[in-house]
Amino acid sequence: MTFRDEVKFIEQMRPEMVDVAAEDCKRVVRLVDSALPTLDEVKQKTEWSGEGKELLDRRLREADTLLEALRYGYDKAGRALDDYVTAQTEAKRLVGEGVRVENALGELIKHIEDPDGQPMKKWEDLRGTQNPFDWIGEWGEGDDIDKVRGEADRLFNEASDYYGRAKKTEGDSRGLVVAALDSARKNLPDFLANSGNAQDIIYGTPGLQDEIYQAAKDPNARRPGAAILGEYQVEDDPNTKMFPDAPLSWFTDQKELRESEARILQELQDQYGALGLKKFEDIKNEAFAEADRRFPSDDQNDDQNDAFRHAYWNARLTQEFGEDWAKRFTTAHESIPGNPAAREAMDLHNNEVGRSVATANSGASAEELANKIQEAVSRGRTVVIGSDGQLDYSDQVRPEDTGQPSDTTLPGHPQPGRNTGS
Repeated sequence: MTFRDEVKFIEQMRPEMVDVAAEDCKRVVRLVDSALPTLDEVKQKTEWSGEGKELLDRRLREADTLLEALRYGYDKAGRALDDYVTAQTEAKRLVGEGVRVENALGELIKHIEDPDGQPMKKWEDLRGTQNPFDWIGEWGEGDDIDKVRGEADRLFNEASDYYGRAKKTEGDSRGLVVAALDSARKNLPDFLANSGNAQDIIYGTPGLQDEIYQAAKDPNARRPGAAILGEYQVEDDPNTKMFPDAPLSWFTDQKELRESEARILQELQDQYGALGLKKFEDIKNEAFAEADRRFPSDDQNDDQNDAFRHAYWNARLTQEFGEDWAKRFTTAHESIPGNPAAREAMDLHNNEVGRSVATANSGASAEELANKIQEAVSRGRTVVIGSDGQLDYSDQVRPEDTGQPSDTTLPGHPQPGRNTGS
């Protein structure tokens, strides 16, 4: 028999995110397909004589082998992930059917005893003796149990069957997809490049960065895609609150904040007092000033200046007040109703980049953190809004070519809860 708690992980699965990964694999296949004719053209039109000819020919053959292997591997991975999306979707459907039947079992037996959210386990206890003392608690319930036994057993078995089929469907498919992904990885050629050297070449070769900006316009080029857009959204907080409260408000101006923002700032005040709030305000001003110094911008929105500011702000808040508090406050800060989806995703993603930089460089000075964040922006770890209103990595769009998001919004995830350390 299979109980609901054994398939709880299936309820929490998100096939749409696996589908995003599958689409990314297919995007790489399309990108390789678009590059192969160019490589063939290079081989046909390039004439080289002298001692470098042999090296050129070898490098062209290596490029051809690499692209073909990449295409095969990503195509295989994409197909495997497609199959897993189908299996996850079916497994979730089966679990849903199981929940429906188990809830019917709960309704059937609730007059005997409260199923307490676990009707199958409660019925298993009621219909049989689990230990020598069970009969004491169930004394007098025998007639009621016998009256529903046939229907309850049927519902119990049906729900268990749904859960068991869901578990098998997901497990079998996961085994196949893991094997396929592992096979695809092993089929890739042993061809590793030093990404640091590649970045040095890109930034040190005149005109090459402009070529990258042009290549980024290819719809199959590296883009953040739906994964970041859908994942980095937070539930709206429709309520506002003036902060701070009296008596501190007698000595400083109040600001209208989201209610969740005010609550989290109150935690800061309770722990650090007025000096903590002053430090918080200083960090905000520092982030604006540092962003303007490193990425000058007239608009300060949706561009590299904006990306740096959010990442550096989060890095400094993490450094001063801890990652948990920084994450909760800066996420609440984005819970404004009507916040455009692309802008919200950009800010939340860049916030996370900043916190990760801070935790990876816990002993860094503020200047060192700023340098690390500038590097993250320049090398495309952060995102900006492209001229088409969609997310782009910050190294693939010129600052002057950034745009504004559409007004489209998306449903958000719950705000992160307080980490008490327990």
